[in-house]
Amino acid sequence: MDDAGVYKINDDIALVQTVDFFSPIVNSPYDFGQIVAANSLSDIYAMGGTPCTAMNILAYPPGLIPQDCIEKLLCGASEKLKEAKVSLVGGHTMEQEELIYGMSITGTINPQRIKTNSSARADDVIILTKPLGAGPYSNAVAADGLTDLQYIDFVAMMSRLNKYASEAMKGFTISAMTDVTGFGLLGHSMTVAKNSDVLLEFNSNKVPFLRDIFTIMEQYNLQGVCKNSEYFSRYLESEKSVDPRKLKLMTEAQTSGGLLIFINNNEAEDAIEALHKCGDKTAQIIGKVKAVENDNISLRVI
Repeated sequence: MDDAGVYKINDDIALVQTVDFFSPIVNSPYDFGQIVAANSLSDIYAMGGTPCTAMNILAYPPGLIPQDCIEKLLCGASEKLKEAKVSLVGGHTMEQEELIYGMSITGTINPQRIKTNSSARADDVIILTKPLGAGPYSNAVAADGLTDLQYIDFVAMMSRLNKYASEAMKGFTISAMTDVTGFGLLGHSMTVAKNSDVLLEFNSNKVPFLRDIFTIMEQYNLQGVCKNSEYFSRYLESEKSVDPRKLKLMTEAQTSGGLLIFINNNEAEDAIEALHKCGDKTAQIIGKVKAVENDNISLRVI
């Protein structure tokens, strides 16, 4: 259940492979292209790998979408690949009623340095590098309900490469790592907790959220993508004092979210400093790893 597939070639090199695609979540074709590229590359970074090549996956109704929109979409994605130093080597297109766009990414890694989601250790602390809130923001975009500043924040968050955070963590003692995407913060955390046989405890007051998120939530309900809560709710313990809005956002699916990093407690503050220095200004310690206290509880929110 790792973020990408790994194929060992020899003792020094392995391929890391992933694929992802989805429908537009912003109105700008260029912005959407950038977001798709950043999201597709993220799984490679979450494994500690270096992406090398990309292939486009595009389906759209040609009679309904102008050619210049498709051009802007592909240009946005290509510029983000250029930022990541990744070569676009091909792809495939087809005609269908709904527009979807994504990428297949291939990267490389030393087999001894793979970051998995099954090796978190008790006494580690948990770092999240990007803010939550993509669900309400996506709904607000569809209804033209964001201010210019909110929209800029939203696109900047989703189009930011996890490359910088992944590279900043080299040299630190990282026991496990994953990215926060379709299963939300708690969904992806559940995989780590179960595979590592640990309890993950999150401080809801430390979790970073997008600007004005609670005001936006009052007008635009969450989508509940993938019915995430059904996946982990029976393994979740939440204190009564936890703001239900924060708990909901921790459940909700994210698009091109941040890295969830499990790091030695003694190195955590230095790691936060390194993340802030590389540009991930909202990176924050949001919880800690504990030994299992009850076989039925893997996640706790306080």
